[in-house]
Amino acid sequence: MIHFYRIPVGILLCLATSYIYAEDDLQRTIYDSNGFKDITFFPLGPLQNVSHGKGQWHPASGSAVPGEIVEFDASPFQRGLRRFQTANQPIDVDYLDFPPVASATLTISFDARVSTTDSRTLDIFLLRPGHTHTTAQASVLIWGYEPGHLSYFDGQYHRLAPINTEWNHYEIRHNLSENTFDLIVNAETIGSGLTWRNRFAPDTEFGRLRIGSIRGNAGEYADITNLRITSSPTPPAINISAPLAPGGLVSPSDGFQFQIIDEKPESIHAVEIMLNDNDVSENVLKSVELDSINFVYLDLEPDSAYKASITASNDFGTSTRDISFYTYTNKVDGYRGIWFTLGQMSGVYGDKYSAGSAFAWPHTLTPMAVYAPEVDKTFFVYGGVTDTKERYLLIMASYYDHANHRVPQPTIVRDQLGVDDPHDNPSLTIDPDGYIWVFIAGRGRARPGQIFRSTAPYSIEEFELMDSREQTYSQIWTVPEKGFFHLLTKYTHGRELYWETSRDGNTWSEQNKLAGFGGHYQVSRLHNKKVGTAFNYHPGGNVDRRTNLYYMETSDFGDTWSTIDGQSLETPLNELQNAALITDYETQGKNVYILKLLFDSAGHPAILYLTSSGFAPGPDNAPRSWKIARWDGGKWITSHITDSDHNYDVGSFYINEDHWALIAPALTGPQPYHTGGEVGLWISTDQGANWKLDKQVTENSPFNHSYLRRPHNPAEPFYCLWADGDSSQLSISRLFFTNSDGSKLYMLPYTMDTELAEPSLLDPPVPPKP
Repeated sequence: MIHFYRIPVGILLCLATSYIYAEDDLQRTIYDSNGFKDITFFPLGPLQNVSHGKGQWHPASGSAVPGEIVEFDASPFQRGLRRFQTANQPIDVDYLDFPPVASATLTISFDARVSTTDSRTLDIFLLRPGHTHTTAQASVLIWGYEPGHLSYFDGQYHRLAPINTEWNHYEIRHNLSENTFDLIVNAETIGSGLTWRNRFAPDTEFGRLRIGSIRGNAGEYADITNLRITSSPTPPAINISAPLAPGGLVSPSDGFQFQIIDEKPESIHAVEIMLNDNDVSENVLKSVELDSINFVYLDLEPDSAYKASITASNDFGTSTRDISFYTYTNKVDGYRGIWFTLGQMSGVYGDKYSAGSAFAWPHTLTPMAVYAPEVDKTFFVYGGVTDTKERYLLIMASYYDHANHRVPQPTIVRDQLGVDDPHDNPSLTIDPDGYIWVFIAGRGRARPGQIFRSTAPYSIEEFELMDSREQTYSQIWTVPEKGFFHLLTKYTHGRELYWETSRDGNTWSEQNKLAGFGGHYQVSRLHNKKVGTAFNYHPGGNVDRRTNLYYMETSDFGDTWSTIDGQSLETPLNELQNAALITDYETQGKNVYILKLLFDSAGHPAILYLTSSGFAPGPDNAPRSWKIARWDGGKWITSHITDSDHNYDVGSFYINEDHWALIAPALTGPQPYHTGGEVGLWISTDQGANWKLDKQVTENSPFNHSYLRRPHNPAEPFYCLWADGDSSQLSISRLFFTNSDGSKLYMLPYTMDTELAEPSLLDPPVPPKP
């Protein structure tokens, strides 16, 4: 935790941490491995997750294989890092984080040799700080992709020079402002002005090195030693912490935060902070770390617009950063969902799943709504925005007041600060004392998830942060007399399933792995004290090939797990063929999209899912068939409901004694073969064996409706809620709900002039044009 103190700018010099530098004024050493000689940090064997100097090593983890520290025989060098090829998926790579640098000449130098020139043995990538995705990659250098040659990649492969199995000295000299690099091998320049994989703004920061390769042959290797990273001296870098995006929201309680980053903070001799043309330099709180000075300005007025200008100077120049933002109390004046695209396009049929995504990814987040009979309100959470111009994610909480048919202005639980990805969407539960708990799903290991709790029972006015940690796709249940049961996903080897428990939400058990053989998506449900989960698996970790259907359950708060017929299961499940398998769809060549899990009146599970012939949208992968797999007490029975035109036409499932219902966007909408469609109601009166379309809930809509959500224990008329959006292009997204028989369609107010407002009844059920 950073502690802030009131410190005059003039005495920053005497508070800065000293550091001994071994370079002259023209070059600064950012990181030096010193030949990996220090056994305290680099003992022989697998590379450790260790802070060394100003670097932080992150070796491959999970089933991926880290590099090894080895001693070299008959070599001019004593020790180094050896990266073996294993042909693993996910790939075996190690990361080195170093203090971020921008607008400078950044040089990465090292000595390396490869065991063979005939196959790919080594990659060296420069990336943005903290990122692993291909979109964050700058320079990409590859040994042996073309046998016998060194190549670089800027969207296509380019051959640079022959390689051999001897030791060679490499310098990768980056011009960070120009997005180019020069390559020097054994003091000879073999490439100048080489282009990067991606283009970035001139002041973009870079601070991560990826070392490792893919698609090599098992047993082959590369050795690296004397790794050193240097940069030319530059003016200080100014990093905005809150907000991260221009035009973003800032909480007055959090203040306006930023960092001034410099390898030598003591060299910074002037800092000026202007806010709305007023000099507030002496009214900020400051703390000094090894490579940065952290600032926060707390005297912000709510509901106000600000323009900030920060100027910082050192011996090498002056940097200025301008940004606009505005503050909020913690409310938004209406219900506006986020629109999202994955960017995985398929020609005329658009993205794999672009849509209005306020309630997106419902097969992996649950519940998003819970009815509280004590106050006759349904509390719900969703991913919202302020408006479509500033499209990034706000974690929103609200409620529907059944007695008064009203909703309040929704509360911002957390501003995701520049993230536009509803993979971070929330789920919620209510504890026995009425406190509302919001679990925000992070995104793999790139963004942590958070847990928030309301500060008062049955209230959305204010939330407090309880924890921040790795958690993705949170599914949270309050088990009577036991506490919280949390099913989650971790990216330990693809998407693997875990669970944890807590009596009070403050202290949690160990996170126990439930299943991990390729990767999985799951849905879960609480029935009395039993928790069940249904899931698929991802062959080779590839989510686009998701298939198969599995089920398991626990009735003792996770102490033991079993199949539906009582066979004990040893966790984690790590074999494809296991006793939890219901249907082997992989042999049928079918994708499986898990949607909902419910229990009937006898406590038997019923699983809603969709099958198709492939991940890509369009008619080629039809039919996309809605199915139910239910346990009848002795066997699994599978039945067909209907067909629709997209893999992510996600709907809601209901069981009320012998009356089973599906409310789903399975009817063709205004954007056919795109996510969602028109909403219909299908019913069954014989436990899901036969189905018929009973009612069309929406008609003549301007946008597709998508990602329909079911409250955990729905109450009339707030029975099913969802968002709309143009699934073919960026649009606004409105929020809707309907009653149990689909006879009434309501829209939540897109804008509100008052603290409370009534949802609009749409009669006929035609959503308005935006």
